[in-house]
Amino acid sequence: MPALKIAANVLTIGRAVIGIIIGGLGAYQGRKALKAVVLLFMTAWFSDVADGFLARASKVKVKDWIGEHDLYADMTVSAGVLYYLTSSNYIPVYAGWGIFIGSVILLYYFPSTTLAEGLQAIPYALMIYTSFVHIPFYGFLIVAFLLFLIAITWPRFPKEKVPGFLNGMRNLKKRI
Repeated sequence: MPALKIAANVLTIGRAVIGIIIGGLGAYQGRKALKAVVLLFMTAWFSDVADGFLARASKVKVKDWIGEHDLYADMTVSAGVLYYLTSSNYIPVYAGWGIFIGSVILLYYFPSTTLAEGLQAIPYALMIYTSFVHIPFYGFLIVAFLLFLIAITWPRFPKEKVPGFLNGMRNLKKRI
């Protein structure tokens, strides 16, 4: 397996570990860890962009097990963020559990990559909001970083990601 593909896989696995660490910070450090969580959150986003770039650059056309399960790493980060926000009392416990259980139910009845990607946006938006409220500089940092990631993926973002997401949502709507 080419080195670039191995590097992509390491980033994917690392992203899942980051999600677990974020959740652990909520359990063990709570609100004191918000700055660290924001930085880990942005690292996870960067690793998502980087692993995709490396996997495509490797020219390996067949996805391996890790590549096929990349979304699980993303969902681990999303769940870790949700757990952090809930266990640190940034959002009420009932809201955190409601989002989690609602997401599981939706994905059980409507298994869809697009739906999973959309559901990730809820904890991410809550993290951005929490950052703006409690450490505004970091809130702006997240938004600036997100805009940077969109800019560096620009040729691909409007041509593949956005239409792919919208088509996935249309297909999901047809199934409902």
